[in-house]
Amino acid sequence: MSDLIPVMVFMPVGVCGCSQTGFLGRIYDAVKKYRELVDYREYSAESEQAKQFRVGYRGVVVGSHSLGANPSTAAIEAAIVREIEKLGIKVA
Repeated sequence: MSDLIPVMVFMPVGVCGCSQTGFLGRIYDAVKKYRELVDYREYSAESEQAKQFRVGYRGVVVGSHSLGANPSTAAIEAAIVREIEKLGIKVA
């Protein structure tokens, strides 16, 4: 499939990865259900992409919609489903 849903995750620089475990776990739980439809990428919170979406510390962007710094698994999954439905794909 050529139309993948972009899921961009922005992580802070210089922060222990163990402190981000819960955050990343929620993202992975949502993304894994739709892994064949998602283009998952991680970026630094200091990257140009982060500036584009006004991410300061950490954040999640699905499609072109920013979900903020601490979205729930349900919020991430709902955003992915909305983007999939925009492509005309039915989700069970």
